[in-house]
Amino acid sequence: MKNRLTSPVVWLSILSQILLVITLINPAVADTVKIVGTVIIEILTLVGILNNPTDKQNF
Repeated sequence: MKNRLTSPVVWLSILSQILLVITLINPAVADTVKIVGTVIIEILTLVGILNNPTDKQNF
């Protein structure tokens, strides 16, 4: 677990998830933007974490 936290890909994923939650709470953002943004971030998160090139052990 500690090795994964040293990866910039994992930190980018964590940051994007936090920003996603903040965006979902914000009432000024349209629902369509929230849905599309959520889908894009979740896909990138899965690809980034599952295929992390800096992680030698991989999932």
